[in-house]
This record gives sequence, C-alpha cells and structure tokens, in this order.
Amino acid sequence: MNLKIAANPNFAADIERAKAAGLLPKNIPASRKAWETAQGLEANFFQTMIGTMFEGVQGEGQMGTSATGQDAWRGMMIEQYSQAIVGKGGINLAPQIYREMLRHQESSAHGIQRPNR
Repeated sequence: MNLKIAANPNFAADIERAKAAGLLPKNIPASRKAWETAQGLEANFFQTMIGTMFEGVQGEGQMGTSATGQDAWRGMMIEQYSQAIVGKGGINLAPQIYREMLRHQESSAHGIQRPNR
C-alpha cells in the first residue's frame, strides 16, 4: 500500500484547524513532512479498512470481471477513496499521529529515554 499523500500546500492551515478544534496543543510547531507522514498513515489505515470491505466481492458493473484486471482497478479506487477521506479530515487520526511524532522527536533530541510499553 502506498503511504504517499500529495504535497499539501495548505498543511499549515490544516494544523491550525486541528489546534482550533482542540486536537493539537496550541504551541505545537508546524512541520510539513511530519504532517504529510501522519496523513499518509491515516490514509493507509483507510486503505486497509476499505480493502477488507471488498474482499470476496465478485467483479460486475464498473469493476468488470477479474479477466479485465478488476483487482488493479479496485486497488487504485480504494487508494483514491482513502486519500479523499483523509483530505476531508478523516477521523482525526492524523493529528494524533502528528502530535506523537513530534513528541517522540523532541524526546529523542533531548536524549530522553522512554520506557518500552
């Protein structure tokens, strides 16, 4: 599965919306790479969830039959669905992932050893 989310020129606005909604601390810094990675992980979650909904579904209609490459088209459709869901805000996994990524990065930068959970 592909974790890549297209470059988001509005990443700072997305982060500010998450702060305003109380999903992120007010003083958290903006990091494009971390935000796009967090969105990619949320999209991967949706790809997995949507993909399981299609398991065992036979090809008819728009997807054609398995002889016409149904699996390849279905995979691309699922990827687009998941990216569209994340682009519209998803289920707020990205802010949580983003917050944890930055927290982990900060503790690593200060040499703080965290106990394994």
